[in-house]
Amino acid sequence: MKTNKTYTDDHQVRVTAEFDQEVLEQFKRRGARKIAQRTRIPGFRPGKAPYHMVVTHVGEAAIMEEAIDMMLNDVYPKVLEQENIEPYGPGNLENIPSQEPPIFEFLIPLAPEAELNDVDSLRKAYEPDQVTDKDIEEFITQMRQNYANIVPVEGAAKVGQLVYMTVEAQDENAPEGSDPILVKSSPQQTLIPTKKEEKDSEWPFKGFARELIGKKAEDTFSVSHTFPEDDKQGSFAGKTVKFDVNVQSVKELELPAIDEEFLTNMGNFSDEDEFRKAVRDKQESDLIAEYDNNYYLELVDELRKNASLKYPPQMLQDEEDEVLHRIEHDLEHRGLDLDVYLKLRKMDKDQFIEEEVKQTAKDRLERSLVMDAITKKYDIKISKEDLQAEITGVINSLLMSGEYAEAEKQLGKKKFTEAISNEAANSALEKAIRKQLKAIASPEPVVEEPAEEEAPEEKKTAKKQVSKKKAAETETPAEEIETAESANEDQEEN
Repeated sequence: MKTNKTYTDDHQVRVTAEFDQEVLEQFKRRGARKIAQRTRIPGFRPGKAPYHMVVTHVGEAAIMEEAIDMMLNDVYPKVLEQENIEPYGPGNLENIPSQEPPIFEFLIPLAPEAELNDVDSLRKAYEPDQVTDKDIEEFITQMRQNYANIVPVEGAAKVGQLVYMTVEAQDENAPEGSDPILVKSSPQQTLIPTKKEEKDSEWPFKGFARELIGKKAEDTFSVSHTFPEDDKQGSFAGKTVKFDVNVQSVKELELPAIDEEFLTNMGNFSDEDEFRKAVRDKQESDLIAEYDNNYYLELVDELRKNASLKYPPQMLQDEEDEVLHRIEHDLEHRGLDLDVYLKLRKMDKDQFIEEEVKQTAKDRLERSLVMDAITKKYDIKISKEDLQAEITGVINSLLMSGEYAEAEKQLGKKKFTEAISNEAANSALEKAIRKQLKAIASPEPVVEEPAEEEAPEEKKTAKKQVSKKKAAETETPAEEIETAESANEDQEEN
């Protein structure tokens, strides 16, 4: 077998392989026997018809096609071995430029490569925020609001009150002849926050709710807002939108007291102190989790900027398919399908994939390559104890969410167990990688251990040795020297 290979710019390799004519003839014979086994040829038992009769019955082209399929299954692994190629996935037979002698041209995607640069210079202080008493109070207030009584109020809306309304959104610069309505008039409700409580995720834009301050039932007004091109509200992005608002009613929240009934509803807490401690613990856990996600993502992206990453287009396509599958799965849990979701956003599938899925897939793929490279560079491994702890965590999470039984039923016991083990292993490995990244970017300060003082007995022994040496040099009894030195030390201490 003669081979020649050429690397492409998209991390694939094109291999031309030439074989002896005898090899193809052998596979033609084998192909004919295989065809004869599944084809009824008059006068012969299955698989027993001679070669020339099979050719007469099915034609030379059918035998050649069968022979090439069988030959490829046999020689393709040998091509990879001879050229020392590590593929990402199956290669494609692009061309057969000759059958005499047989010459095949393959295009083979290569396994990804990741080379990290300047890892040791990675620096980012690990400084998560602290949960404050104010944070605790705000969280408890939100919990009380969930159980609050809603009562109508007269007069203009104020901060902390609920406003019920209908809202219609129009594109102020809609092209002539197109429908300017982006959102048909529909009921909405919002709680007016303080200036500090405003969130970027507020619908339809940050600051909208505070436009309702001073408005009362039956008031109508309009407010315009220009959205940036990268706005998450897909149908509003890059547009100047006018919102027509019709206030229907203003209501107030009557917050429940933190009494026995409230504490029971919150989780059977024995008293308010226990409840507040649980809230603080959860707030601290959530705060650290959110900080960690952002902290380590920034570290990985920093390494990604300087890394040399190579992967074939097939690998990116597989990641895009996975991202789209996850989106469809999440929508299904919300009672939607992708078509309905895209209609609500006024996007077609191709636009959605191009604008959102592809970039998400690229980010996920390249970050995973960086993390794989960190794992190899620092020989990161997970212990049995860490893996078991993660398995327990995954199982508990499924039990608490009520999805355990359904997931086991859908996958079957064996696949379900494998899925849990894989998820736990990935989680444990990610934690180990994060630990390594933190050690590089924000190393713990080295604390020098204080010099150990001699034990009292060791000091006495040392003193005796010194006294004996002095006695030998001055011919003075050692006991007298020891007594004199002790007297001096007592005087210094006083």
